[in-house]
Amino acid sequence: MRLNKNKIAGDGKVELQIAPLIDVVFLLLIYFMVTASLIKKEGDISFIIPANIEAKEKVDLPIEALIEIDSDGTVVLEGMHFPPEDDMLNELASHLLGLKQVAASQHSPFFVNLLPHPDAIHKRVIDVMDACAAAKVKSLTFSKSL
Repeated sequence: MRLNKNKIAGDGKVELQIAPLIDVVFLLLIYFMVTASLIKKEGDISFIIPANIEAKEKVDLPIEALIEIDSDGTVVLEGMHFPPEDDMLNELASHLLGLKQVAASQHSPFFVNLLPHPDAIHKRVIDVMDACAAAKVKSLTFSKSL
């Protein structure tokens, strides 16, 4: 590619036009000035300190027992493990009855949530449901395993 020297203006000097450059610098200056004023400093943030207000109504939080059933048949309730050989689950029923009495003393609802493993044996799930029935649990729900 050849440059034709005849097309260069006048005496061969290349000139830099400074007017568009000044316009761009001016616009950048305006942009940074406007955005800098939008940033709030830490001392400028207003906040309200919460007042000491008494609650009008007492909220009863429910007591929930989460029972996990593993694939090998082990039942876990609050860190207590019940082996697969224990078909009656009497200790589980007595522990659920104790939790239900605690909930009744606090006037709170009591829920039992079953979380069986997808490979858990259905007989073991029924054993846990029987233990819940022995403890006279009224609210029993199932959850999907994680």
